[in-house]
Amino acid sequence: MIVQDIAAWQETALCVPTTGSVLIRAGDLVTDHKLNVWDAVIFAASAEAGSRLLLSEDMQDGFSWGGVTLINPFHPAGLARMQALIG
Repeated sequence: MIVQDIAAWQETALCVPTTGSVLIRAGDLVTDHKLNVWDAVIFAASAEAGSRLLLSEDMQDGFSWGGVTLINPFHPAGLARMQALIG
């Protein structure tokens, strides 16, 4: 079932491969900003895809890097920013 779910996601959403470029950018995030490796890979892949916003409860709300700003939808400030964006 999980394989079928992944295949369905790939058909409807942009899936950014974990390229060498993504890994190098993730390494910069780990070194310079002390993110854990998996969070850094997600952030770097988001930047590579041209995303402007990343929703996550696992990273620092408001952190911005590579043109991507993180919003924690469960943090009061993040929730307020999300509501402002949605309207």
